[in-house]
Amino acid sequence: MENKGCCSGEDLKAEKPIKNNSDKPKGSKIFGNMDAYELFVDDAGKGVGCCCGGEHPDESTVDNPDEVKVHAGADFIRKFENYAHSIGVTGAGYTQISSELILEDKPIIYPNTIVLIMEMGEEILKTPKGPEAQKLNDQAYQKLGNMTHKLSDYLRENGFATQVAHPYGRWVNFSALGQKAGMGFIGKNGLLITPQLGPGQKISAIFTSIENLPAKEHREFSWIAEYCEKCGKCIKACPEKALIEKETCCGGKEVEFIQKLCRGCSEGCTDCMEACPFNRKGYEHVKSRFDKMNAKLMEKRKKR
Repeated sequence: MENKGCCSGEDLKAEKPIKNNSDKPKGSKIFGNMDAYELFVDDAGKGVGCCCGGEHPDESTVDNPDEVKVHAGADFIRKFENYAHSIGVTGAGYTQISSELILEDKPIIYPNTIVLIMEMGEEILKTPKGPEAQKLNDQAYQKLGNMTHKLSDYLRENGFATQVAHPYGRWVNFSALGQKAGMGFIGKNGLLITPQLGPGQKISAIFTSIENLPAKEHREFSWIAEYCEKCGKCIKACPEKALIEKETCCGGKEVEFIQKLCRGCSEGCTDCMEACPFNRKGYEHVKSRFDKMNAKLMEKRKKR
């Protein structure tokens, strides 16, 4: 089975699926045939999470171990993170994948999830959309994909089983997974906004047999959604009108993503990211201004 990817334009061979429970390692669970997480919707009404996506070949060089470990010491986690940083990964988060974040009918053996982010880089953001920007975008996906497989091999070498969710793939909702791992919060354009990189990152994931990952769901990032409600610069910046703000039945607002209009993966467009204050001013600057505005509102309410 072959699938032509929209980012690279190359034919990508699909991984061999697990056909039944006898194919999985001992002590594992299989998650499959799950409903999509409807952050964004395509023409068929299915959640997509971003405009890129497709199957990607497994580039692992180390096989999963025969005897699978399920517990990792704090010292090993530190070594893993140090290795990740040394090869170019910006940050790592930990969580348990849940069914609503799985976008394809492809089994996940282990729910224990390591989420990785990597800086896209200024060159991508500053290059006008077109063939050169698309090339840089493809290279960023491949770069994080290569690093993700290296980290997967590192885990396998140390006795842990893994599956890799390549950043180019549409297997899971990466933005929502990053939010669940406490790495940031999803902005109005559907992209994960993090303190380190704002919206300017690629995201990948490793599903692993490690049952005691140091998962933390940080709630201090939820203010981002409130800020984005008042901002909307990403919507105005999209030249293709791929982001449309609509009113809900209850008087609220939601953003619909029109996948076929987005030029993010076909031409490397980053206009929505460039316009984002988290990119232009930085996370700390935006947070400081938001806190000051809220403080002034609180004072006015007290006076009333």
